[in-house]
Amino acid sequence: MVYTGKPSGGCALCRSQFDIAWRDQNEVASKGVQRRLKERDRADRDRTEGNELMKLPTHDVPNALPQDYENYAVNFFFNSYILKFWTKASPTSPLRPAVNAVALALLEAWSWRNPNSPQSLAQSHYLRAIAGVRRHLLNTGDTDDDILMATLMLDMYDGVTSFCGSRPHSGLHLTGSKALVENRKRHSNNSDISQQILLGIRSLIVGRAISKREPVSTDMLAWTKDTSDAPTAPGFVLEEISLEVANVQAAASGLIVDLTGKASSTVEILAEANKLDQRLVAWVSNIPDDWVPTYIWDPESIPRSIRDAGLYQNHCSVHMSIFTANMLNGHCCSRIKVQLVILACLEHLDSTLFETARVNATNNVQDLADTICASVPYFLGDRVKALRIDDRSIQYPRIGSQPTPVEHYETAAAYAGIFLTQKLAQLLQPELPLRDGQRRWILGQMQRIKKVYRAG
Repeated sequence: MVYTGKPSGGCALCRSQFDIAWRDQNEVASKGVQRRLKERDRADRDRTEGNELMKLPTHDVPNALPQDYENYAVNFFFNSYILKFWTKASPTSPLRPAVNAVALALLEAWSWRNPNSPQSLAQSHYLRAIAGVRRHLLNTGDTDDDILMATLMLDMYDGVTSFCGSRPHSGLHLTGSKALVENRKRHSNNSDISQQILLGIRSLIVGRAISKREPVSTDMLAWTKDTSDAPTAPGFVLEEISLEVANVQAAASGLIVDLTGKASSTVEILAEANKLDQRLVAWVSNIPDDWVPTYIWDPESIPRSIRDAGLYQNHCSVHMSIFTANMLNGHCCSRIKVQLVILACLEHLDSTLFETARVNATNNVQDLADTICASVPYFLGDRVKALRIDDRSIQYPRIGSQPTPVEHYETAAAYAGIFLTQKLAQLLQPELPLRDGQRRWILGQMQRIKKVYRAG
């Protein structure tokens, strides 16, 4: 995701703003949240049997949901995602059913009802959204902001259902989003919302290219040429570096395929990788002060239940938000990719002359993996099984006696599983030179995530 770099900001597309649903600009959402809270209390007192959602097999997860489950789902979704795209969309916009599809899929995943099943309540909204996008394009031939946002929501729905089904995310809707941007005709790209959507699409494309070791067209840099504050925003800078990481990684993959590659091209790729590594090091040195994580060791900051659930090397990190934590983990993953490029290039050169560089790259990989592992408790707390969506008994690492921010309970519920799975899966790639014990610990945390989020 893309971040603006402003101290109060998070992800530009899905930033956590828990009070936004209470603002006067969205009276429907405000009333919906209040109704949700009343319904939740009523459901706790009197479990209903007429609910369409099946009863759940464990008392740790609510075995009944409010009768207005669609509003419940949407408001849970809005507690973790910004509303401005929704409030500006027309009642007939495909964005409406697309958001409903994601919201219901999230709620079903949390409620032990498989969003991949034929009985899923989310699927009908997903199909309506696809039909709506297709109908709009056939009728108008143009792409408004809400249409682009709808395609991103459809991609997110596929991401949630893929995560729950333990299958690869196809990215078909993201490919469609890119094609729509490239063929956009009359709609201005200069508005704040337009730029945020374009940055979000580009960020997802770059991330997918890195994961698949594919090159990225530098033409996408022009998507943000009219964004006045983008060049100085940390998220924007990191994304542009990551775009170059994707391309140098793809070039290095060509060396692996062609083992007879010329030494000159190998040296060029190695030099570019070293430059990118220096830029990534410089990036983390220039992030806002409140983005810098705090590392904690003491028992007051890390309760025993967190240590028992999974603590790596007896310490962990605490962050400003789950979004900045995810961005910093993304930075680590980009640096790891660069180290792998360096190691791949060294395989084609005289190893006796570059042994120090090889050792440094290996140590960097292991240290960066340590950094990601240290963030796991911040994402998961002491959870080892599925709990209520709104459970406040979960303990998270904190700084001394400071309480866990209320919003972190919501964002962790909505994002932690997907964010961590994306990053930890990259650490499990067989070519990573991890130290003894790292891979085993990461595998254990992946199994833990499956239990907590009932993935697979």
